[in-house]
Amino acid sequence: MLIAIIRRFALSLLTLLALAVFIFVATEIMPGDAVDVILSSDEIANMPPERLIQMKHDLGLDRPASERLGNFLLNAVQGDFGKTIISKAPVTSIIAYPMRNTLSLAILVLLIAIPLAIAVGVASAFWHRKFVDHVISTVVIIGYSIPEFVIGTFMVILFAVIFPWFPATITVDTRGPLFELLSASVLPIATIVIGSVAYLGRLLRVGMIEALSTDYVERLRLTGVSELRIVFNHALPAAVIPCITAMALFAAALVSGIVVVEQVFSFPGIGQELIRGVVRREVHIVQAISLCSAMIVVTFNLLADLSILFLDPRTRSS
Repeated sequence: MLIAIIRRFALSLLTLLALAVFIFVATEIMPGDAVDVILSSDEIANMPPERLIQMKHDLGLDRPASERLGNFLLNAVQGDFGKTIISKAPVTSIIAYPMRNTLSLAILVLLIAIPLAIAVGVASAFWHRKFVDHVISTVVIIGYSIPEFVIGTFMVILFAVIFPWFPATITVDTRGPLFELLSASVLPIATIVIGSVAYLGRLLRVGMIEALSTDYVERLRLTGVSELRIVFNHALPAAVIPCITAMALFAAALVSGIVVVEQVFSFPGIGQELIRGVVRREVHIVQAISLCSAMIVVTFNLLADLSILFLDPRTRSS
């Protein structure tokens, strides 16, 4: 058990190191640099080459890639992502509040979506191949197939234009109170919840159908155990274990992948900050956000592996 935990921690660290190197290389090959944003094309054309070289030297753009990679890894371990190239502001202070907002939004979505997904998956499996199952499956497939930006646009038209119940865009400041921000984010939350419930519900439905069709469950039925007890005490735990890894990866992807929804509703999250960093060629901001997203994915995957180790004795023995 202890060896398995240590092995998974070591593998997670190696994965994170590989991702950090990949992120650095990916940002290095981005076209242009901060000088292209600071100066116009005419200014660059009329500027003496010596002045342009000196400017890139002052911004640290002429250092060897290996040196920049080493500094990036060393500083990242210490939680220091440097300063922005243009404004010289600490990167950590720039991404802290957007990351707080995105994490809070994702956590709230998961707290709503996971119970709903369990209810949808259990109900669909319990009434498998019956009218209820057909209705739920149809609604879930529609919700899973429609892109989030389409759902978000429909939400805005219906609940902000036709029925002006909620704001179409978020006007709360990035550093504003978290409760005020989330209370104004009803439409973004509903948009993400629809897709989340559709995905997780379909995933759990398959596991529940397989669990309810096992010989073990049939023996429980023959011994007179009630159907509800079979579903919640035996089938549901057996169905959740295989889905834990997929749910953890989905949760991690939710934190790092709701850029589209943030753009539709102008939510002051990490997605908008990432887009601004790419547009301004702020390599340090792009690297910091990408690495934080990678850390979230690796952490969720590690937690899923450890959860399976504790819940399923077969994985410990193997």
